[in-house]
Formats: sequence, structure tokens, C-alpha cells
Amino acid sequence: MNTRAARKVAAVALVGLAAFGVRTASAAGAAGDPLEILVGGSENEQCSSSSVSVDYDVAYDATLMGYGVTAALLSGLDARCEGWDVTVSLNGPGGATLAEMTTVVAGEQVRVEVPATSPVSAEHVAGVAVVLSGAEA
Repeated sequence: MNTRAARKVAAVALVGLAAFGVRTASAAGAAGDPLEILVGGSENEQCSSSSVSVDYDVAYDATLMGYGVTAALLSGLDARCEGWDVTVSLNGPGGATLAEMTTVVAGEQVRVEVPATSPVSAEHVAGVAVVLSGAEA
């Protein structure tokens, strides 16, 4: 399966993945549009969609001997998402998960703390994933 057509398909797929990675990085606080999140399949469902912006709190961490991410700050959450769980994964190069934190949405802005027992170097954060989940009525 080492044909020219197979290599072309693989190249197109890699370009698509790279474009997705750039979109995810823009959600991590870089310039660009916020990440679009769709929860559920109907506009009538609770917490159906939101534009979520992600920013970070950063502070010096002696364990890392450098700056670490202490929290992810989510804003622009739909008010209908209150009471839902939100899981934030900080990702490093190659999509490796550096930390995963979960909290309950309490408003349109949420601060999700990185546990002090698992510090994350700010220079290693390359992307973020945000997942909203809740019980269906």
C-alpha cells in the first residue's frame, strides 16, 4: 500500500489534522476564534452549544524550576450548562495529556485548578481540550 495515491491521501489527512491542531491552539488563548463546542444533537437540548475561550493562570513553580500553569480559565460558557461537569485536558507536543482536571460549571466563567501535586510546565502546553457532560433530563 505504498502507492502514490495512498501517500497523497495520507498527506491530505495530515494537513487536516494540522489545521485542527491550529484551531485547538487558538482556543488555548492564542489569537483567533474561540473553540466551538456542541453538546447534544438538538438546539432544544440543555447546554446545546457555546463559544468557549480558554486562558491560563501561570506562576513560578519551584518544583519545575520555571513557570507552570496553575489553572485554566474558561469563559463564554452557556448559562444552560450550569451544573454540568467540565473536563479540561492540557495537552503537550504530539497531543500527549499533561494534566486533566474536572469541575462543575457554576456560571458563564469557570476556573479549573491544576492540582499542585501534578504541575504542568507552561512552555510544554501546546493545546487544550474541553468536554462538557451532564445528565440528560
